[in-house]
Amino acid sequence: MNEQDQGSGLETVTPEQFAQLVAEAENDEQIAETIHSVGTKGTLDRIFEGFEERFLPEKAQGVDAQVLFTIKDESDEYPYTLTISDGTCSAVGERIDSPKTTLTTDLVSFVKLVTGQEDGIKLFMARKLQVAGDLMFAQKIMTFFDRPSAS
Repeated sequence: MNEQDQGSGLETVTPEQFAQLVAEAENDEQIAETIHSVGTKGTLDRIFEGFEERFLPEKAQGVDAQVLFTIKDESDEYPYTLTISDGTCSAVGERIDSPKTTLTTDLVSFVKLVTGQEDGIKLFMARKLQVAGDLMFAQKIMTFFDRPSAS
C-alpha cells in the first residue's frame, strides 16, 4: 500500500503529542518506522503546516527570505520551501532556485530538530545537517517558530 492509500491519522495528532512520541522513542529506527507507517510525505506536509501555524512574526521582524529544506529519507528527497516576508510565513512542498539558506538533513534529524529534541548546531557539527547559503541566518531560523515540546 502506498502513502496515498494510507489514512495518515496525522490530523488528530497535535504538535505536542508528536513531540512526545519523538521524545519517547527508544531509538532513531523507531522514529523512522513510526513516520513510515503513517507516510513520510503526509508527516512532512503536516510539519510544514505547523511552521505556518507556529510562526512568531515578532521574532522575524524585517526578515524577507526563503529557506529551502531538503529532507532525505532513504533514497527519497523531500524539498520544502518556507517563505518569510512581511510578518507572514508560508510553506510549499517544492524546491526553489535561489533560497537565502538551504538546510539538508535526514528525516529523523529533521524531526528531532523541529520538535526541540535536537539542536541545529549540534546536528551541523555532527555533519547530520548541511547548510548552504547564509550560515548566520540559518542559526536564527528555528527562533522564528514556537516549537512544540514534549511534556
